[in-house]
Amino acid sequence: MIHFRPFRNSDPPALVKLWNQAVPEHSCVRPLLVHELDDHAFGSVFFDRDGLIVAERDGRPVGFVHAGFGPDQPVGEHPFALTPEMGVVAMVAAEPGPDAQATAESLIVEAERYLRSRGAQVLYGGGQFPLNPFYWGLYGGSEASGVPSSHTQFSSALSALGYEPISTTVHLHYDLDQEESRDPRAPLLRRQAAVEFVEDPVPSNWWENIALSDFHLTHVRLESRTEGVEIARAHTWDMTWFGRGDGHTRIGVYGVEVAPAHRGKGYGRFLVAEILRHAREDSFERAEVQTLADNQPALTLYQSLGFEPVEQSTVFRLPAPFPDRSRPHEPHRLD
Repeated sequence: MIHFRPFRNSDPPALVKLWNQAVPEHSCVRPLLVHELDDHAFGSVFFDRDGLIVAERDGRPVGFVHAGFGPDQPVGEHPFALTPEMGVVAMVAAEPGPDAQATAESLIVEAERYLRSRGAQVLYGGGQFPLNPFYWGLYGGSEASGVPSSHTQFSSALSALGYEPISTTVHLHYDLDQEESRDPRAPLLRRQAAVEFVEDPVPSNWWENIALSDFHLTHVRLESRTEGVEIARAHTWDMTWFGRGDGHTRIGVYGVEVAPAHRGKGYGRFLVAEILRHAREDSFERAEVQTLADNQPALTLYQSLGFEPVEQSTVFRLPAPFPDRSRPHEPHRLD
């Protein structure tokens, strides 16, 4: 019989063991260390022990699920304020074996009850900014968008419980030892705009600060030399933890944005190319970026530079109304 209970301070070693058994190596930090999970998932100011539910069999943890909420929008106006109307099942991991799927599904149901008890009206499976409360920096690649396709235990459990895919993100990698892609417009663009790399900047908002402040953030700006206005921007962070399996140092690129008045002029490609050049100089071996699967201009841009798609991740949503299974009741047991 399986018993479900809230998180205890003594749990992290057992939860890290489950992570390293059940969470796939691709697009995740593996092997994960105890202090890393403790600091980056359980150490935030909005961590709620009731939202991390542990499944035990004979007193031994055999799985866990972690659920939570995102910040008020826009992020930054109300620090540490969460929006309880939308909840997310951010992580599930069950000990491999014949009962793993049933354990994962039952854990997700327990997470639903927790979220509903806190006021959630809409439930998601797999986080995506800003509904990514705990694992950015540890899971899901450069932007922690959804459930990676390699994490079949998580996605299969969500699908079995009626969650439907609503958004797909493509993960792309770039090997920095390959020959640099040449852009004939680069000399002209370099005369028109200056690139500025701001190392260890003040994070853009408190959400980013909690997630990535320990991973050597860099803000990159492209500024017009004549007008002094910002043309484009992006952010990078050190993803080297993600390279423990293959030994490659990684840099993550996110938040690539070109000002509307300057789109279609090659500035986005130029900015990303400059980021890759800078990453080579800093001895990174791979770069990673993500974009929505239906964002064809972004996909075309990255692939023209030499990025290759390596994985997809999916955000799921539970259709309304809530199934009866999510109604709060006495603690659930799985025979």
